[in-house]
Amino acid sequence: MKLASFDIFDTTLIRKCGKPENIFYLLAHRLYPSDEAKREDFLLWRKKAEGAARRLSPGKEVTIDDIYSLESAKSFGEYGKKELIDAEMSVEAEQLIANPEIREVINRKREEGFAICFISDMYMPGAFLRRVLEREGCIRKDEEVYVSCEYNARKSNGALYRILREELKPAKWMHFGDHPVSDVKMARKNGVKGIKVDTLFNSAETNAIQPASERLHCESSVLAGYSRAARIKFGNACASLAADFIAPAYISYVHWILERCREQGIKRLYFLSRDSYILQRIAEELPHEGIGFRYLFVSRKSLLLPYMQGATAAKFLAVQDKNTIIGKSVAALLSSLGTTAEELSDKCGITFNFGRITDKNEETLFLNAIFGKESRYLPILEERAKERRTILNEYFAQESVFGSDATAMVDVGWLGTTRLMMNSILKEEGRNETLFFYYGVRRDVLGSSCGAYRTFYRPEQLSTEGTTLIENYFSASPYPSTIGYRKDKSGIVPVFPEGCAYKENDITRNNIEAAKWLCKEITGSPVPLKGYFWQWGKNAVEEILKLRKDIDISPMLNAAEFDEASFMRKLSARELFSIVCLGGRATAFDKGSLRITCGRHLFPALNSIAGFTGNIRRRLYHKLCK
Repeated sequence: MKLASFDIFDTTLIRKCGKPENIFYLLAHRLYPSDEAKREDFLLWRKKAEGAARRLSPGKEVTIDDIYSLESAKSFGEYGKKELIDAEMSVEAEQLIANPEIREVINRKREEGFAICFISDMYMPGAFLRRVLEREGCIRKDEEVYVSCEYNARKSNGALYRILREELKPAKWMHFGDHPVSDVKMARKNGVKGIKVDTLFNSAETNAIQPASERLHCESSVLAGYSRAARIKFGNACASLAADFIAPAYISYVHWILERCREQGIKRLYFLSRDSYILQRIAEELPHEGIGFRYLFVSRKSLLLPYMQGATAAKFLAVQDKNTIIGKSVAALLSSLGTTAEELSDKCGITFNFGRITDKNEETLFLNAIFGKESRYLPILEERAKERRTILNEYFAQESVFGSDATAMVDVGWLGTTRLMMNSILKEEGRNETLFFYYGVRRDVLGSSCGAYRTFYRPEQLSTEGTTLIENYFSASPYPSTIGYRKDKSGIVPVFPEGCAYKENDITRNNIEAAKWLCKEITGSPVPLKGYFWQWGKNAVEEILKLRKDIDISPMLNAAEFDEASFMRKLSARELFSIVCLGGRATAFDKGSLRITCGRHLFPALNSIAGFTGNIRRRLYHKLCK
């Protein structure tokens, strides 16, 4: 007989909540949901109870019945022994899910003619473990479960392997398990081919757990467990990034928004395209009674021309980063203003002898040509801005932006130019300004004179080094950027760039599915986890920016273009030299491009050099802008 045996916990089955002791934490909340003192007492007792039962019965493998038969269990006399055992088994069962990779291995071994069995060093009865394995599609009726407490023998000392060899007499035996001693070393010592299964917490999940001295240690540990479970459940690199970074970052943010809405009586949230697509999908999975959601097709590109009604150079500069257009291409600036160099030359006799604005003098020449009193393009710009304003107002009316309900906009944030333009348009149309929610903001964020805003992270609390990463990868959307509006039979609809349309891909699907699964687990948890959400989200962003060796960032190579620039790719030798030695730019997320190009081991050193040269280059640029 050929035998393939499988460890159960952290191999065939994964605890969603992570570490085994988190089961006791969840159980304490189930037993004493409103009595903190009793919860703490029970948790402390249960962590020590198995050891206490072993000391009372040396040489015997304890059962869950032995644990709850302890005299000290009478401290929780509100419940009988059977009630306590049933409650723990219920929590354990709820938290267990199949490891899909191992389930596939089990099926493959069956097809290869191996007999299958399951082995565990555990105090739970085999019948209980069989029920969970059956529910998760891992075991057949003719396959056996061997548990240490029922054989009075353990894998960890090799005794259980010896008993099974005598009982089953396999000619060939393979064992799969996660523990390097119990499942590998002791298996091999007893003539079994032990195969290591890796279900360890990765660096991001490990670092998300607060030190044991922290009050929120258990909450952080449970959330890290959920991320690990989602990563293993969905089983690919896209899902891994979603489970460990994107979902924690955005679930915490959306939960905070919904709480603020309830406090302020906000009845409707508008999620701004494209960055907020995933935020709306998350909001739909969290409790949101009395709050409606709408997806609003707006972008800086679609708002700029309507905003430019009453165009002036000052108004145009107000929505430019650092109020300057130095460093920008003339073609891109003209496109944002609804024209081209050819049209300006043919219709208005305006030409520029430079393709990119490199200094203050060229900036002044450009602004005077477009916005000066003698500009022949200014009347054309005014007319186009008025036309765009009219159709934008129709779109806003269609989406009830002008309605009487208290509303707010949801965006990722940083500078606030969309807020400035939207609120400027609303005021000019005699409407009330609208509140904006932001994930984070820069230190030079536009102030409340451009409309009220609330931010989840202040500038000093979250590095904006990953702005591009967050906007383009975290917020990956199946919708392209909105560049304008048109009328059709259904009303006002968004206009996308030519050749672009709604398109799902692996990134968006995995981001959404992992986030939805985590929302479901969090909202169904007996533990109020929201006290740790802010730190959970912060850790997620900080960890991805470190680009540690055990994090696979290859899915980012398939991310969409970012503002007409490649998001991340392998760099040429010339580009690598420019980034590292000259502080130059080649892609939107150069840090990721650098790691993909130079590898995990060289990356830390080269990234440090690139950071130094980049800071020098930025200082020179800011000096030039002044």
